[in-house]
Amino acid sequence: MKESILDRVGREMAEFLQGMREERAAIAEERAAIAELRESITELRESQKQTDEQLRKTDEQQRKTDEQIRKTDEQLEKTSKKLAEVSKKLGEMGITDGKVGEDLFYRNVKHVFGQHDIDFIDVRRNVKKKGFPGEYDIVAVGEGMVLVVEVKKKMEQDMVDKFVDEQIPKFRQIFPEYRDFSLIGGVGALVMQDAISRYAEKKGLYVMTQNGEGGAMLVNQENFTAKEF
Repeated sequence: MKESILDRVGREMAEFLQGMREERAAIAEERAAIAELRESITELRESQKQTDEQLRKTDEQQRKTDEQIRKTDEQLEKTSKKLAEVSKKLGEMGITDGKVGEDLFYRNVKHVFGQHDIDFIDVRRNVKKKGFPGEYDIVAVGEGMVLVVEVKKKMEQDMVDKFVDEQIPKFRQIFPEYRDFSLIGGVGALVMQDAISRYAEKKGLYVMTQNGEGGAMLVNQENFTAKEF
């Protein structure tokens, strides 16, 4: 049956409207995709902004750190120069760091041990005997007891071992007049790390170092008992 003009026009109109609906749907999908893309771009820009801000803060912190390191290096350089000047002056005066330590602990032995109810009648330094090598930095004599102290600028573990294993055992041989005395040992240092202090204490030694006022003090634990050699 031949299609009438009216039917053809209606069909074409229906096809046109369908095409329009499909095109609108496609445009809507495209707009949604564009909106999603824009949202992603916005999120990316925000993320980039946060990253840039974090990098700015990191750069600022790095700048501050570099500045602090520079200042620290300058201070260390100044301190090193000052120490070198002091050491030079002491050297010109014939005083070494070791001698400074010896003098400090020699002058304070009676006072420091007296605070712990240990009294010494006589304290001598650089004690040695002709015919025997070496010397003992400090020897303090009390009632029936003698204390031998090894002094260093900075005490190290091998120094403690040498003192305990070699020097103290020879003391009575070199000074037989003390054979009936209780022999105890001690170490003193201007620089005494906690680990070395505890190590010396475990070896049965009294441990002395300088205090905040420029004097000397014992750093043994309260329950410490000295070893008799």
